[in-house]
Amino acid sequence: MHRQLLKYAVAFAALCVAIPAWAGMLVVDMLDVGQGDSLLIRTADKTVLIDAGIKKAQVASQLRRLGVDHLDLVVATHPHADHIGGMTEVLNAFDIDLYLDSGLPHTTQTYLTLMQAIEAKGITYRTANVGLQLKLGDEATLTVLHPGENHLIGTRSDLNSNSVVLRLDHEDVSFLFTGDAEDPTEQTLIRSNIQHIDVLKVAHHGSGHSTSDAFIRATTPTYALVSCAADNRYGHPAPATMKRLRQAGTQIYRTDLSGHIRVLSDGDTAELLEGTLGQIAGMVDPFNALAPVAPTPTSAPVALAEPLTKKQPRQQKNAARKATREARR
Repeated sequence: MHRQLLKYAVAFAALCVAIPAWAGMLVVDMLDVGQGDSLLIRTADKTVLIDAGIKKAQVASQLRRLGVDHLDLVVATHPHADHIGGMTEVLNAFDIDLYLDSGLPHTTQTYLTLMQAIEAKGITYRTANVGLQLKLGDEATLTVLHPGENHLIGTRSDLNSNSVVLRLDHEDVSFLFTGDAEDPTEQTLIRSNIQHIDVLKVAHHGSGHSTSDAFIRATTPTYALVSCAADNRYGHPAPATMKRLRQAGTQIYRTDLSGHIRVLSDGDTAELLEGTLGQIAGMVDPFNALAPVAPTPTSAPVALAEPLTKKQPRQQKNAARKATREARR
């Protein structure tokens, strides 16, 4: 155990030494919120929250532990309670510059209370529309890929199918945040010529209604992040969805198995960490004044995934992915 702890501490320390003063770093945290979604994006200039999970996940409290004291942008991908259940608490806890959503309303009290809070606090509200770009610093751009001006209608779930889909580009490292997008959404993105994604936030908690073979072929994700509760009543993630990703060579990380998931990007490589919130918050963090200045492993190691190096030839990348998958079995 001590040897394992030393291995992970040394690996993480090497990453810190390799990037002096965390210049140009970007951090994406997938919070462990059970059967829901919540992701935090941070650069030296901006802090963005995408969704706020279910109410009992206490996302506002988790954000405080990560050192958040202000949110430049909050995005609600769609108005289902497993994505906005904790949002009103977040709005009341932090100063927020801009609130973005799909523009589709819902009839639930959770949604109505949330919209009342936005109005009461005077938060600037805007509807997401394809093509909208938001700069998160000199090297990072967040782009709305969906919905378009005309919402999808007559789908299995119009609220899901019109989820706000965001692409984040940090120099050569790319992320795709999909909310609960379903097959009609994916078909729209494919027709718009969506390109390779390094880190995919798997839509709808890994549901069988999303992440089709065609979408995986179009995006060729290196990593897939799934947010879901253990033994949830929906059977998420669907075994067929996980099989499709595995067959494509994608490395899968799940909050029900890993807990809190963190992606560190320097614009050229992406590193993944997994563990409890306490473990992750206790590691060196470029944007958390509450975090220690040196790695402090806890009672169990935080796993460090094999880095994706953008400058590697494709065959070397594929070999690295295969070795990492075999090591994780």
